[in-house]
Amino acid sequence: MGNSDIGINKLEINQVESSNYDNSKSTYIILLLGIVALAFSAPFTKLSNFNPETAVILRCGIGVIVMLPFVIREIKKYGNFNKKGIWLCMIAGFFLGIDFTAWNYSTYYVGSGIASVLLNIQVIILPALAFFLDKERIPLSYLVIAPTLLFGVILSGGAIEPLIFGIDENVQGPTHIYGYTLALLGTVCGLISGICYGIYLYTTRKAGRINNVNQFVTPIFISSASQLIAPLFMILIGFSTFDIVNGVLIDGYLPVENPETTPGDPLTGMNWFWMLVLGIFSHAIAWTFTQYGSIRLNPTIVAGLLILSPIATVAIIAPLMFGESLSWLQVVGVIITLVTVAYQNGLLTTLYKKISGKSGELTNE
Repeated sequence: MGNSDIGINKLEINQVESSNYDNSKSTYIILLLGIVALAFSAPFTKLSNFNPETAVILRCGIGVIVMLPFVIREIKKYGNFNKKGIWLCMIAGFFLGIDFTAWNYSTYYVGSGIASVLLNIQVIILPALAFFLDKERIPLSYLVIAPTLLFGVILSGGAIEPLIFGIDENVQGPTHIYGYTLALLGTVCGLISGICYGIYLYTTRKAGRINNVNQFVTPIFISSASQLIAPLFMILIGFSTFDIVNGVLIDGYLPVENPETTPGDPLTGMNWFWMLVLGIFSHAIAWTFTQYGSIRLNPTIVAGLLILSPIATVAIIAPLMFGESLSWLQVVGVIITLVTVAYQNGLLTTLYKKISGKSGELTNE
């Protein structure tokens, strides 16, 4: 969403008791490899240059094929998922398909770095769903965290900059699409992506509670197959097309004239190469490796490490690979967003307690 497409929330109930955390080096290495793969998800999507719906279909299809032998092995060793777990994974995958599609649009509209930051709106969606549907208590800090994070995300996307400073006519590519500024549409798509990702996390959490914790590939496999539903539906109703001939970008930018309908550069072997890398490395490996680490390590440690993914994308990978740069207002928004996410995930609280010599356990206070 691909996406920093994995999140841990303070309200998350970990599937492994704290006394059984696996702190081996191999677990950390697997998790870090997954995080690195996640950080390259948006850049690889941009390099592949397939339209958003086609990109989701191809990356998920490739991921499903890669994961299939490992799923068969898990089923032989641990048995089948129960029916409720399968349905929950399918529902989760459906919303993740919407997430990926919207996130791809956001990547093309506002850049791979900012799109990776916008997705973090999910950290206020998950506890809201848990509160309304499961009656889980929300800490009072949430009333401050939620609007602060939303403000940071809107600043990060650059949605309000045209209202304050006017349109920058010197940018490469179009300034508007479908009658709206790219920053506004990119931010909206990012918000839709984050909301759907929050629903995905909520649903997979419920699925994880009723299935074997050692089956970390099977739920990703089922959800990946279900992710195909949303983009296929958008193609069937005529909103988009399944296009393996023409890309979206021309020389790395959206077409200036009629960007809504003008085809991008013809797709080449290199575009297919990057799509294969996206499907194998930033989908199958990224999601299964982070899933493996997330259910075996302390959730606070996982949350802290996962924040490295959007930071790496927006601060290092996107600027180096595409020359993407941020305005000072977007930098402020990114900082607000990431600090808020770190607090909501319990990372800042735990660091403070360790520095002050207190216990580092997660709390919901």
